[in-house]
Amino acid sequence: MSKRFFIIFILSTLWLFAATDKNDTKNDLKKNQKEYNLFIKGLKHLDKEDLAKALGVKDDSFFLFGHSNKLKEEFVKNLEPSLKGYLENKGYFDAKYKILKNDQNITIDINEGKPIRVSEINIKSNFKIKKLIKFKKGDIFEASKFSDIKDKLITKLLENGYCHYKLNTKAYIDLKKHTAKLNYRVNKGKVCRFGKITIIKHPKDIKKDVIYSRLKYKSGNRFDIRAIQNSYNSLNTLNTFANLQIKYDLDESNNTVETTISVDKREKLKRYMLAIGADSIIGPRIKGSWEKRDFLGNAKKITINAQFSKEIQGVNGELFAPAFMPFLKNYLDLYISGGYEIEDIDAYNQKKYFFDSHLSYDYRRWSAKLGIGIENLQINLNENLSYVIGGTFNLIYPYYQIIYDSRDSKLDPKNGIYISWYNEYGLASRQGGVQYLKYLLEARAIKSFGNFTFSAVGKIGAIHEVSGRLPASKLFYGGGLFSNRAYAKNDLGIILSNKSFRRLGGKSYVNLQLETNFPLYKKLYGALFFDSTIINAQEYKFTGKRIDTLGFGFRYKTPIGPVKIDIGFNMHKRSDHSISIMLGQSF
Repeated sequence: MSKRFFIIFILSTLWLFAATDKNDTKNDLKKNQKEYNLFIKGLKHLDKEDLAKALGVKDDSFFLFGHSNKLKEEFVKNLEPSLKGYLENKGYFDAKYKILKNDQNITIDINEGKPIRVSEINIKSNFKIKKLIKFKKGDIFEASKFSDIKDKLITKLLENGYCHYKLNTKAYIDLKKHTAKLNYRVNKGKVCRFGKITIIKHPKDIKKDVIYSRLKYKSGNRFDIRAIQNSYNSLNTLNTFANLQIKYDLDESNNTVETTISVDKREKLKRYMLAIGADSIIGPRIKGSWEKRDFLGNAKKITINAQFSKEIQGVNGELFAPAFMPFLKNYLDLYISGGYEIEDIDAYNQKKYFFDSHLSYDYRRWSAKLGIGIENLQINLNENLSYVIGGTFNLIYPYYQIIYDSRDSKLDPKNGIYISWYNEYGLASRQGGVQYLKYLLEARAIKSFGNFTFSAVGKIGAIHEVSGRLPASKLFYGGGLFSNRAYAKNDLGIILSNKSFRRLGGKSYVNLQLETNFPLYKKLYGALFFDSTIINAQEYKFTGKRIDTLGFGFRYKTPIGPVKIDIGFNMHKRSDHSISIMLGQSF
């Protein structure tokens, strides 16, 4: 197998606005400020880089091999109180230091002294908080850590519906003995529930139902602060609203929490994108899109996409209508898409006209969609197999999917499970039709222990032909970030041995992915993984030859999910390997 390696360059159309105001002069002065080389000496236990940032050094600077950092003049006048505050916050009240300064350099020489250590921890609580208290006897007492624990206790209480809690946290410091006694007193109080929900401001052309449909709580639900944050996130995914506010009132006189919602509409509701890339195998790639939000009101969105490469060329349109109709005290969203696509890969060449429409329903951790797909396919096979034919196909297939998702985050989950069941039924009511059943079950499990995260994903799928012959593009294929990372997406067909496979896919599919993530440096994490794939030509045949992959990767944490780079190798044929890059979490 030829290895796949690609680098993608993204070029987006931008509108640049220039403005001047009275702050420009101040900004220019800051840019021209004098900078000093900062040197820190004498530290034994404290982190040099952490201290440098606390004193004003930029986050992107690093202390390496004794090299200096740049400290702007504006931070120099507060250098001593900042240093003293940092040391005491870290528990070093006896620390001694000298600050030496000349025209170019500032040198800080520190003697840490004896730190304050935790000598006693007393807990009195009717709510489980022991796991949240990260101090142990003998630990160095840090004021910021103590404060963070208090914030996490409050958050945990609010996540579990206790809005009338009583919390008392005290730290008694003995400077002579260098000890700290910590007291935690918690009374969770009564359970609170969401009360009246009021929309006090919204755009005139967007119905209140659209806003209500994105809320992750209802009147009468047990109060959970996460439901409010998830509602923020859900409303923001519409990319239509600005100045979004969800305020809640914790009324001490009763056990209900009333919320008020206020939103405006964004000024800019059109988006253009152009992406140009290069691939060592297929050559240049071009993708473009045009998007209009709040299309004809009610936060509907219309998108037109186009792409061109050696393998895929096509254009399609998409329409999304949130809160299209009420259903079971909630709302159904409507999705419609259609277009034309040419796909030329190793296994086959295909021309496709397609139309898809489905309704989507979300309720707490559950979601479901029900839809119908229509495709006209013209397929020329590049590899002949007795059970697959080329030619012209006219497919009509109703489908549904049910998902249960208890992961603690969709961007970068640390704990939880995800289960998906997909069923597709092909109808053979006209010439070129195929009657078939296609099933796919997927289960993910994620568990974290400290900074280590373990993930497992299992997939099992089957295709049953009732009448007619199945087109090649409907078969199961493997490879890629969501399957087997020693190969590119959809490279794997029927597995013949642990080193070889066919290009065309099969009717039975089993895939397993195991991975562990661990910290390397700050936001940079490492990963080790194992992938295994079985693709069989026979129906309901889930055993046979398989391809196993070992690999490693790196993850860099960002606010919108991790940037992932994975390098996978076939365990029995290391010349088969692949490098995969993506933004987001595949688990």
